[in-house]
Amino acid sequence: MEFRSLNRADLNDNFGILTKAMSGDMVFSLSQTTAAPAASVLAAGDVVYKIKVRLETAAGELHSWFNGKISVAIADDDATGAATVTPTGETAMTNGELEVTVTLPKAVWTAGKKATLTIGDVSTAGTGILGWAVADKTFVATVANS
Repeated sequence: MEFRSLNRADLNDNFGILTKAMSGDMVFSLSQTTAAPAASVLAAGDVVYKIKVRLETAAGELHSWFNGKISVAIADDDATGAATVTPTGETAMTNGELEVTVTLPKAVWTAGKKATLTIGDVSTAGTGILGWAVADKTFVATVANS
């Protein structure tokens, strides 16, 4: 798609990024995708991860125009600990960015068990973002042997 150039480079850049979004060029990126906290560290106290979430083009350009909601969820497979994430559920991004906090609370976690943060689009009636489904992105914390 081509558009007329304006005398303001910032507006031209915004139109260029929005054009990419309208053609489906959107991915979630996370500042960290894996972690391996030791079981002994988890037994001693909470382990907290601050994860920055961005909506970008495949080339890494920020979709700064996006101020919509995304889905934030966490699940774990250990009966002794219960991972949490804040915020959770349908959460609004601001200028294509959001920071979430994943907490693995003090507990006797089992080595090899995992807590998985999943970031996704809010697919209301299958529309995703601008009518495009954006693939989920995950952060996985796998408990390591002490």
